[in-house]
Amino acid sequence: MATLTASHITGRALFEKGTDKLEVFTANRRDLEHVFGVDLIYLNLTKKNIVMVQYKMLEPNGHLGEPTDWLYRPNPKTADEVRRMRAFAGTHVAGPLEYRLNPEVFYLKFVRRNGSLANGSIITPVDHYERLLLDPSCKGPRGALRISYNTLGGRYIRQGAFLDLIQSGYIGAYADTTAALVTLVEAVLSGDRAVVAAVQSSRYESDEAIAQ
Repeated sequence: MATLTASHITGRALFEKGTDKLEVFTANRRDLEHVFGVDLIYLNLTKKNIVMVQYKMLEPNGHLGEPTDWLYRPNPKTADEVRRMRAFAGTHVAGPLEYRLNPEVFYLKFVRRNGSLANGSIITPVDHYERLLLDPSCKGPRGALRISYNTLGGRYIRQGAFLDLIQSGYIGAYADTTAALVTLVEAVLSGDRAVVAAVQSSRYESDEAIAQ
């Protein structure tokens, strides 16, 4: 089990296990959320990968108080958040010794209302979420998206496996992309309003927001 070795009032915490170091940033309702459109940022300092997560709430859909399915209703805010994520979706080339199962940075974590963040959640990369929007089997009533173990047919990640993949360095950005994103994160955390304004004003101009 990793041990919390440092924390800060800004929502920054460092966990260590042996030689592994994982830094976690709580972004919600702060400039980090406004810039990247996420709630949580995981930075693996040892493997040099970074992953960013946005939480989404699932609502029950059933009868007589017994939910038979779980629904997520996308809204204009969701579309804006995904656009913000996509603005930082550019990636550098992998280093000669680097390997990732998936270099995607951004993930959505779907949590049942009144449920635990750690238990029963479903995690998907943003690009998979965008495909689910087009999948007829995931269509729910009144524009909702069905997010359940059955409708996804096993195509999701559970919380424990997700953290294992981050800690092993198998998912998340390559090292050079991570370094570029960490520079932006540090600038936002330091209160550099010029950087925040510059990023926000240019994020829709190109999907290659990370300079090569």
